[in-house]
Amino acid sequence: MFRPRPHRPSILRFASIVATIALAATAAAQSVTSIVPDGKPHQFELRDKQFFLDGQPTLLVAGEMHFGRVLAGDWDLRIRQAKAMGLNTLSFYLFWNRSEPREGQFDFTGANDVRRVLQLCQKYGMWAILRPGPYCCAEVDYGGIPWWTLKYPDVKIRTNDPKYVEWSRRYIERVGREVGDLQVTHGGPLLMVQMENEYGMVSRGNNDYLHSLQTIFRDAGFDVPLFTCDPFLAPVRDPAQALPGVLRGRNGLKNDRDYQQTIAANGDLPPYAPEVYTAWFSGWGQPIATRNASIPQIVDWTTSLLDKNASFCYYMFFGGTNYGFSTGANEHLPLQTSYDYGAPIDEAGRITEKYRALRDLLSARLKITPPAPPADPAVVALPVIKLTQSEPLLATLPAQPTLASVKPASMEALDQDYGFVLYRKKFADGLKGTLELKKAMDYAVVMVNGRTVGRCFDGYGPASDRIELNESGPVTLDILVHNLGRISVIVSAQSQDRARKGLLDGAWLDGKELEGWENYSLPFEHGTAFKASADTPTGPAFYRGEFTVDQPANTFLDLRNWGMGAVWINGHNLGRYWDRGALRSLFLPAGFLKPGKNEIQILELHDAPKITEVGSATKIIEEPAVPFAVRLDRAVLQAAASPR
Repeated sequence: MFRPRPHRPSILRFASIVATIALAATAAAQSVTSIVPDGKPHQFELRDKQFFLDGQPTLLVAGEMHFGRVLAGDWDLRIRQAKAMGLNTLSFYLFWNRSEPREGQFDFTGANDVRRVLQLCQKYGMWAILRPGPYCCAEVDYGGIPWWTLKYPDVKIRTNDPKYVEWSRRYIERVGREVGDLQVTHGGPLLMVQMENEYGMVSRGNNDYLHSLQTIFRDAGFDVPLFTCDPFLAPVRDPAQALPGVLRGRNGLKNDRDYQQTIAANGDLPPYAPEVYTAWFSGWGQPIATRNASIPQIVDWTTSLLDKNASFCYYMFFGGTNYGFSTGANEHLPLQTSYDYGAPIDEAGRITEKYRALRDLLSARLKITPPAPPADPAVVALPVIKLTQSEPLLATLPAQPTLASVKPASMEALDQDYGFVLYRKKFADGLKGTLELKKAMDYAVVMVNGRTVGRCFDGYGPASDRIELNESGPVTLDILVHNLGRISVIVSAQSQDRARKGLLDGAWLDGKELEGWENYSLPFEHGTAFKASADTPTGPAFYRGEFTVDQPANTFLDLRNWGMGAVWINGHNLGRYWDRGALRSLFLPAGFLKPGKNEIQILELHDAPKITEVGSATKIIEEPAVPFAVRLDRAVLQAAASPR
């Protein structure tokens, strides 16, 4: 079935929303400046519990959008949609792991082009807030910290460890060179910059690292106000740990208690809610999240903030998609590919009823007349796509392993970012006994002579890590381990330890550790080249097909026919699918298509589907989730109390 996007309110419910907006219109208008970025320097100040632009008190009414979760070709439309909703500011997480994908190698092109997105904000008269981390969370792989930092196990992340401070400085200085001249103080749209994210969850009152970051940002040329954010604010007890002049944002600021805590913590600085949630994220095996998602909830929340004259940012204004292998994990729970987030703009770029309700509220309350919303992008259903060629994954392996080692190597030790690692060991005289994988991170497919004999995953329970084998003759044991996303919520050294991927504690046979492995690094960033086989695959395999489009348009691929894996269109990785649900589709943006012939490639980790074809739809496809036996969204694994 299709996911409702979002539920259409009943007549009575909708009447209540209209009444709320009408009542809001009678209230005093909030202070919203008419000043827009115009290429001239402006003065942005934080004082008297308000924001000021050139001496005029103003509210920041912002929306969040993320690099990598929206194609660069769609930025123009999203920014115009934000302005038409009544927002005056856009906030952007810039992810360090995207910007420095290899140590010392930066990439600010394409979907990482932070300079271009700020220039577009200026073009359309929108102010901007930048959130470059270094740590972000945001449900992305390792919270935005680069995977390559895990090659240095002695370096403690999010601390004053000299090496980590050096990495942070190099990154922030590079960001400064990209956008320094686009700050409001230099004629650009950039008003504020966030340092780190929710550091109070790890600091335990020690802000030494934040002091280092404050110096780094200032040395990098950021002269606009800096801010932090946390889900709870308390006054700083130790004056030496205070960050003078740094605004403390309160994520989720909703009620009078939150507001009073924020005022008490910030003193003369204004209240600001960097994250006002339009819904929530979703993990595999869970229903699509509906927390905070209803229209009355977000209308009431917005009204409450406006009543308090508090600036805020909708998280998310546009959620988008976790393309490729970019998703993170909430503790041990890997997250679904869609990051639609119940946002006012849906995953396909269309305005929703939530958008219209908030536009009406902001127009009435702020006494503004936003421009008309631009036309929605086209979303179509394609003819059924048949995948006529296939090849077992094992047949696509390189001629030589990446590394031969005594014990299985981690993904990071293989200098690999994302994807898969295959571990191979041969037994001349058969393989008998209990095979145990003590720490396969995250999902392992165990094969004997190319035949799948087991699948191991924390969510399946500890029994899945043990496989009884009784194989005679020469045996090739292959263990394919899929990295489902590194932990996003990093709150301790134990979180850091859990971030490494691969067959970390080896494989054991009847209690004895097996040694002597061939390690194959398989990132599959763009899929793989393969020769079609005449036989039907029985294990993990690649499938390929071609299809034709006259005019590229957005669509959703229907993966209900498939088990678990990933999909590439013309070499672009759309992300993971999994029949555990609830998500059963993948968003295919028009920007990944071309007029004429297109190629689809699917890596299916389970058995061959009965029909090797893919349908499509104009909406997200959702089916009931299949809950895991183990509760994964906790630091310590525990049995699930009941299906959720």
